[in-house]
Amino acid sequence: MNPMIKKFVDTGMMSPEQGHFIEEAIMRKDSIVVSGHRSAGIRPLMASIMGVAKSNFTSVQVKGFDDLKKDVEFFLIPGLDDIDFEKLIYEAISKPDSSLVSLKEPEHPVSLMKVLRQNFKKGTGIGKKILTLECIKENDEAKLSKITEMYLDEKGKIIKQDY
Repeated sequence: MNPMIKKFVDTGMMSPEQGHFIEEAIMRKDSIVVSGHRSAGIRPLMASIMGVAKSNFTSVQVKGFDDLKKDVEFFLIPGLDDIDFEKLIYEAISKPDSSLVSLKEPEHPVSLMKVLRQNFKKGTGIGKKILTLECIKENDEAKLSKITEMYLDEKGKIIKQDY
């Protein structure tokens, strides 16, 4: 297991099975969105996932819409203020042959189902998988509580499965 993910297993934030699942998802180039409150450890987890993606694939840290014009395999999108964050995620998902790593927190809300539906109307994003890693704080400890996979089928239906 990649050391950047293993440290979250070692601290008990996630199980070894969850760690392997996340690492395999990165290697498949699935998009990953880390969700929860900052106190649940989402930013360090997102940064580590970005590090794994960056060390294995071409990537760019997105600071604005112009960065989405680059030809890379992963768009690394931290929480950005003073920008239409949901639109940024929408446009990143619409890019063919690329994935993203980002977050979903109270300060940067994103409706992933809305973004997927908008992409379907435009004829983009079909079949792209998005994993949402939901983190919580339980007994003052950050935990990865649920992993949900979402994607659009060819008829525009959103398929969701929890792991």
